[in-house]
Amino acid sequence: MAGLGGRGVTCAEVREALEAHILRREPLPVEVAAHLEGCPDCARELALLRSVELALLEEVPGQAPPPGVRAAILSRARQTRRRERPPVLRPAWGLGLAAALTVLLVTGALLPGSRTSAGPLPDPAVVVSTGPDLIVASNDRAGTVTLVRGDRARASVSTGGRQPAWFTEGVRLGNRIYLADAANDRVLEVQPDPLRVLRGIPVPGGVAGLAAGEGAVYFKSARGEVGRLGGTVVALADEGEMPLADVMDGVLLRGGRLYVTHHLGGEVCVLDPVSLRVQARWRVGGAPVALAGTRDGVLVLDLGGRLLRLDDSGRVSREWAVPGTPDKLTLNGDLALLSDRAGRVTRVNLESGAVTPVPARHPMDVTTLPGGTFAVAEGAVDGGGAGVRLLDASLTTRGRLED
Repeated sequence: MAGLGGRGVTCAEVREALEAHILRREPLPVEVAAHLEGCPDCARELALLRSVELALLEEVPGQAPPPGVRAAILSRARQTRRRERPPVLRPAWGLGLAAALTVLLVTGALLPGSRTSAGPLPDPAVVVSTGPDLIVASNDRAGTVTLVRGDRARASVSTGGRQPAWFTEGVRLGNRIYLADAANDRVLEVQPDPLRVLRGIPVPGGVAGLAAGEGAVYFKSARGEVGRLGGTVVALADEGEMPLADVMDGVLLRGGRLYVTHHLGGEVCVLDPVSLRVQARWRVGGAPVALAGTRDGVLVLDLGGRLLRLDDSGRVSREWAVPGTPDKLTLNGDLALLSDRAGRVTRVNLESGAVTPVPARHPMDVTTLPGGTFAVAEGAVDGGGAGVRLLDASLTTRGRLED
């Protein structure tokens, strides 16, 4: 990039410098670094190239690519990123599927939709409604994220990672979906249509819970911190390492307050969403792991088999006993739907108090859909049985997308 000194640089010049930086390990010129601070598109380009480099190192650590292959893959990644429907990739050397997945990983390239999900739905763990569509995140080695429209998987991307994905939560903010991957200490920002992973936001310690609202995404980390993505982080509790299966907590933004469960301490903590200062700690006992807001207060789901309603002072105004060890909660009017990985979903009528459990295949997550129906992500059991089940308000199955 000789000759850039003393004048502004164009995006085209910056991208040439980025390729040289990645391919030949050349340092970034000062002008380029300054441009990146004020240009989100070029900053994303650098993240893209670095992701390709990292993915190559992760997927094929024992085999060095032939001369020029790294440059070719980087170039192909930049080209496919700008196409609506890229061609099928057929790597000509020993990387095989790993190279193809690498390009899909970093470009967010669309795969043809399919009614079967050998690719799209390998092990559903988190499901998020975009309104017309569903985003399904799977706990497989590729960290597959799938766009479901109607009864079909329309597109799928691999998110990769140093560890097999462990998605714990997903939320929607505007036209973006945010997915917490606790195994890889990150939150993924996803564009639903066309489906692309825009970036990964590091969250050391892994994410146990997410909430979105008022232009921000809030998280509770597995090691006891609460923060805004890209912003303030405070320590709520000092939590040590725990198995991924135990990484779970609820976060809720409601009425100018941020509510966060601390399931190891049996607490619901109330924070100011701007300063993240703790305003109150409500001792509810058990292991609270999920939250939902109602017109009468806050619903708290206890892993020990209780659903509580707290008023604005933290007093328990109503309690329902529910079967099993439910850990996810969604709300549709006066109906709450709980999921229990042991093999059931439970409907609680908040008005009548009726509690109705029905069997399900390893339900990992639930969400409410437009029209009053529910989607249940059913994870794989013994290598099979994965899919997304659609239930109506009576818990009758109205559809299913399976692997």
